Amino acid sequence: MTFKAEFVAELEDCLRGHGVVPVSDPGALARFIEYVRLLPEEHPRLRCLEGVDQGSGSFWNNPAVWWERVPTFGVVHTDCGALLDDLLDEAVNDEVDVLEMEIRELPG
Repeated sequence: MTFKAEFVAELEDCLRGHGVVPVSDPGALARFIEYVRLLPEEHPRLRCLEGVDQGSGSFWNNPAVWWERVPTFGVVHTDCGALLDDLLDEAVNDEVDVLEMEIRELPG
């Protein structure tokens, strides 16, 4: 399964009420799901996360992604492109933080 397919499936679960987070504005989330669905697989935003699997804390388990951005979409933000950018930024920032921590822990 591609990242895009996994991402859409997770968002659809949230929309149906049994995903990882509650949804404040189901209509807005449905628009975001359709926005992601219509992006080509090779879209740069999706390619950035292609290697992210379900075990990655940088995206799938990141509270800033799933508990701050997704539930309030439509209430706080309404721009689908901006939401996707925010999600990518959070994942990249988290990865950088993890790498910096690992570098600090290296001997010498």
